[in-house]
Amino acid sequence: MAAAVLSSCAKTTGYDITGETDVKFFMNNASSGNAPQNAIVYTAVNIPNGTGSGLLNLSSTLPAAVQFPILASKPVGQDVTISAALDTTMVATYNAAHNTNYKVFPAGILSTDALVAHIAKGNTISTDSVTIAVNTANLLLLTDTTYMAPIKLTTIKDASAGNITGNATTQVTYVVVKVEQRRIKYLATTADVIGTLLTPRTAWAATFTPAVTTTGSIFDGSLTTYSRWAASPGQLDVDMQAAKNVTGIRLYTATSATYVPAAVDVYLSNDGITYDHIGAPLKANITYSTYDYILFYKPITARYIRLILSYSTSTNTQNLRVTEFDVYAN
Repeated sequence: MAAAVLSSCAKTTGYDITGETDVKFFMNNASSGNAPQNAIVYTAVNIPNGTGSGLLNLSSTLPAAVQFPILASKPVGQDVTISAALDTTMVATYNAAHNTNYKVFPAGILSTDALVAHIAKGNTISTDSVTIAVNTANLLLLTDTTYMAPIKLTTIKDASAGNITGNATTQVTYVVVKVEQRRIKYLATTADVIGTLLTPRTAWAATFTPAVTTTGSIFDGSLTTYSRWAASPGQLDVDMQAAKNVTGIRLYTATSATYVPAAVDVYLSNDGITYDHIGAPLKANITYSTYDYILFYKPITARYIRLILSYSTSTNTQNLRVTEFDVYAN
């Protein structure tokens, strides 16, 4: 019974080792999704630079300063100064252990010098935070999809104040940025069109998977002829017969809101074998009784275009259709 009581007390007072009498210093940040334990996760959206090389940063949740506190397992008996440091070697270690592919941040984004925090006598949480300055102007340097900066507790100025926890999870905070490399403009309209519609389309070839139950031309300019599937998702492959500098797609699907695709994924290829997933427009960009504009931030060279159209389970299978398919290029 005594052991049970002591164990319960240890948990409620925050000791990281049951029965531990020394002060232990640690970090405890709530993780989200499939992020590492004890992680702070941000997002960034980068887009191609339409008038030059490289990328532009469209948006990000990363603040100008990333901050988080340091905790003590019980009230400290004196003022304490604790230091932390970036340990990039832990990125490869984490990837190997968890089968992930995090990258080290490129230089010029995070400033990780002099990472310190202070806990005042009698407290269990630092009065200030470990602070990492962020150069948000350089987020365009993030060319991959996930980045990690492991910040590890390193030293206590006065060793008599306590010890850094031996718990590998809480002695490290992972600063993580998930990057979307967006190539399709959201909520695009005719005002965003770059290039011109390709004509004629008479030599183009369209292949439908699964085989369509109604076969009609999607290259004739008519909104009364169409091809439709009997099952979702439907795949449309278009061979333009020659490589083009594709700047977007103009698509007409259906005449009723109940027949509109729930999602349209776009793939491009130069050889018809290896396809590059370009992305998908917002659901709000896929409408009915009008043309939809799936426009790119920058021209992409391709001969083959593949669309994967997914439908709601409530959509009548007689109405999974494509009516017109056009391509913009320059």
